[in-house]
Amino acid sequence: MKERLLADLDDRIARHAGGDSTGVLDERALGLVSALARLGAPDAGSLVRVAALHLCRYQALPPEHGKIDLRMARILYTRLHAVDPRLVAPRVREFFGLPSPHASGVARMREYEQTGELDHLERAISLFRQEVFEPHGDRAGALHSLGTALFRRYERTKRPADLDEAIESGRGALAAAAPDDPRRGRFRSGLDEALSRRSG
Repeated sequence: MKERLLADLDDRIARHAGGDSTGVLDERALGLVSALARLGAPDAGSLVRVAALHLCRYQALPPEHGKIDLRMARILYTRLHAVDPRLVAPRVREFFGLPSPHASGVARMREYEQTGELDHLERAISLFRQEVFEPHGDRAGALHSLGTALFRRYERTKRPADLDEAIESGRGALAAAAPDDPRRGRFRSGLDEALSRRSG
């Protein structure tokens, strides 16, 4: 039942992307959302489809008629982003002004520095890993941030694998940075700190 409803939504969203918005504007599309809601608490996959449907409807409707759909899409994408930024496509993050995984990771690092709670550091590492693979992201900056976060975790847990990966990330940041990148000195300093810890 649920798979059929999601497949129907996927088809309507795909047709909208291809230029045919009749499926997302059809009242039956909102009926699919209601049917999903009746199945119980939605999972992330369902919410992604419902958010996309509302955004498609907003795009297809005249501006004065799409405000409710825009508001619903913003609420759902903001919630999804708070759970995991990977659930929100980069173009949608940009449209709604949601932070990149890197920016979210930096915020988590600040929380870790203020509270010392390891959960914040773990989340930052996960977000930086994601940013490394963003198609149009700042790979050099993400690798440097990942290396820094891994080094902080090494200082906390003393796991050699974290130090090894921090060094690898630091080297990757230098390799990815342009020769005239003004951050190269900072990248080199972070790598040197990790290397000196390994040799010491």
